[in-house]
Amino acid sequence: MPETIHRFKSAYAANERTIWIREPVDPVRPCNLAIFLDGELYRDWVHANSIIDELNAASAITNTLFVFVSHESMEARWRECPCYPPFADFINLELLPWIEKLHPQTKEGRERILIGLSYTGLAAAFIALRAAKKYTRIIAQSGSFWSDDLALVKQYRDAPTLHSTAFYLDVGLKETATNVRHKEDVLQVVSQIVGVKAFRDVLKARNIEVRYIEFDGGHECAAWKTTLPDALQWALPVH
Repeated sequence: MPETIHRFKSAYAANERTIWIREPVDPVRPCNLAIFLDGELYRDWVHANSIIDELNAASAITNTLFVFVSHESMEARWRECPCYPPFADFINLELLPWIEKLHPQTKEGRERILIGLSYTGLAAAFIALRAAKKYTRIIAQSGSFWSDDLALVKQYRDAPTLHSTAFYLDVGLKETATNVRHKEDVLQVVSQIVGVKAFRDVLKARNIEVRYIEFDGGHECAAWKTTLPDALQWALPVH
């Protein structure tokens, strides 16, 4: 499908990044909106566009506008992903209104989805917590819920009210490493799988719909490529 490339300057995030927008199959009818964080990883390594092509060809997902958001730089990614309010405000208060202005048919869509992997899986869940009514479903592939001593897990546990945003969580059976020093000031104490399970359990305890998938693999794009088709079909069901 046709794709446009934009440069977006954010006052909240205080930087500028590339946004790729992929047109829906039917650009006239109301359409869902699916926003991929980590746009470079999803496009270049997970091959999300090929997966979307195959799902569209099989009529396995509903009419959807897909948006890929650049992580701007690895330095910015380290800063913005671990529950960083300015990044959430960029997505919720700047990017969403801009997309709706460009593509007003997204206002009438049934589903509005955020998608992330690893650190941006964590970011997607945090963004939704700050504006839950804006999103119907979240896909977090091997989300880094271990971050900051399971801080986001605790926020979901203690939130006075949680809205009905549903979650798709996957994680690899080999994601078992603990006490990983990612950088000088980032220590992962618990494993990826333990963090994801902790988040899953909190969602279930709060009566939030959650689809939980374990795959036979590690923390790698090749594994997320295998689960993304199922995740998108779950998030964009053909009714």
